This record gives sequence, structure tokens and C-alpha cells, in this order.
Amino acid sequence: MGSFSRGRSFVLRLLLIGLLLSGFQVRTLASPAVRALGMGGAYTAVADDAGAVFWNPAGLMQIEERSLVGAVVFHPGEAEGYEAFIGYLEQDTGYGAGALSWYHGSRFAGPEFSAASCGEIHDFCYSLAKPAAGGVYWGGNVRYLRGRESSSSSWQSTWTGDVSVLARLSSAVRLGIAFRDIRGAVNGGKGRDAGGNLMLGLAFEPEKGVVFAVDGYDLLNRLQSRAVRMGAEFQLTGGVALRAGLQKETETNWKAWSWGAGINLADWRVEYAYLSGDYEGIHAMGIAWHF
Repeated sequence: MGSFSRGRSFVLRLLLIGLLLSGFQVRTLASPAVRALGMGGAYTAVADDAGAVFWNPAGLMQIEERSLVGAVVFHPGEAEGYEAFIGYLEQDTGYGAGALSWYHGSRFAGPEFSAASCGEIHDFCYSLAKPAAGGVYWGGNVRYLRGRESSSSSWQSTWTGDVSVLARLSSAVRLGIAFRDIRGAVNGGKGRDAGGNLMLGLAFEPEKGVVFAVDGYDLLNRLQSRAVRMGAEFQLTGGVALRAGLQKETETNWKAWSWGAGINLADWRVEYAYLSGDYEGIHAMGIAWHF
């Protein structure tokens, strides 16, 4: 490895560490899976990187090498709080693909979690994916959540889980189904604090490097945030990818546009996404080291 490559790798390692630590000092308002955010959250049938932990853990069967990932999401507005994410992913070695991850949110837990009212939350997650049959994979998460409300100093802990399926319908079409927070669904209730988020997605890849995706979010309307999400990604030369997406709730006027980009730098992948519209301007950054 040349001196330039060694220097670049060292700088990227510092950037990864700084990015992870900066999650304790920033304001955010979205789940920290940057590529998925750039595609408008239409990711249930794509899910081939760390975003699979949030959108569809069965998609971990698509990863081809180990990686260490980190992400933070910056919100420049008045929303108080932050989110940070650290994860380790490992490809299938005969026992299934898996991931270990930690999420930390303060004052705001995000729409992907059932504890949106918490003042602070830690989400420790173990993910596992395995092949089922002929291009069909199943996956799941076991999650330990520890949180407290903003008006309380006492902490509460609970366990929950997620289940999902990813199916390759053809060489160009994938179907994804995920059901998040089984425990919350069993406990009943509706609204932003409820569990049981059912997501269904289709992804179409007409040629290598071009992806179109559409998702139905909260299809059972248990979170009272049923929405349609659409996104696209275009891989350019030099390891550069451009993305765009749209989220629109079906029963309200809420909507948001997103744009994103990513670039490969040797064994590293750097991602960026911007969320506008009713997200009111959010900047998301992520970095992954593949080894």
C-alpha cells in the first residue's frame, strides 16, 4: 500500500471515529441509515447494507463482506435531540449473516421506533438472516431497549423483536416484507408510541447500477402514519451513486423530498443525504469500512 493510500485510510478512520462521537453533540430527526434516507425510505426490498437493520434484516443475506458502520443525522432546526448509530455486519459464513448494532437517541426516538415519547433511548440489536429457499431469505432482530421519558429520571427496559422476508422474484425484481416491534403489537394500542409497523416494498433493477423502489409504510396504520415512499438510485463511474426519493403520508398532507449521494474510497464508503419538505432540512452522514 502506498503512502497516499495509507494516509487516506488513516484520515478516513479518524473521520469514522469523529462521526460516531459527534452523535452526542448534534440535533437530528431521522433514522440513521443514510442510503435509505436518500432514497426516501423506500428500502424494504433493497436493504443490502447496514440499513437492513432498520428496514429488513433478511436483506443482510445480500452483504458480501464484513463492515463497521457509523452514522449521525444533523438537524439545523429547533427540534431538540440527536440520533447516532454504530454497527458491525458480517456476511453469511454458513450460519447466516448477522449484525450487532447500537442506537442512541435523545429527546426523539424517530418514526422507526415504538418509543417516540422517550426523552432518551438506547436500542441494542442483534440481527440474523438465513436463506429459506430459492432466492427467499428470512431475518429478524432481537432488541433490548432502555429508555426514559423527558420528564422523568427513572429508566425503563424492555425487549422486543422484528421479523422480515426478502424474496428475489426475478433477476430484476425483489420483494421485501418487514414487521417491526412484535411486542408493541401484542400490547395493542395505536398512535406514534404504538408498535407493529408493517412495511412492504418492491425494488426493480432494470440494469446493474440502477434501482427503483417503492414502499408501503405502516400499512396497518398502527402508528397512524401510513405512507407511500418512492426512491431511485443511479450508480455512476468511479464508485459514485446519486439518489432521490419522496415520502407522502396517505391520510395527511405531510410529505418530504430527499436527495443523496455516496462514493467508494478504497475499502470505505461515504454517504450523504438531505431531507427537505416537512423534514425542514436534515443533513445525514454515514461512513462504512469494509474488511
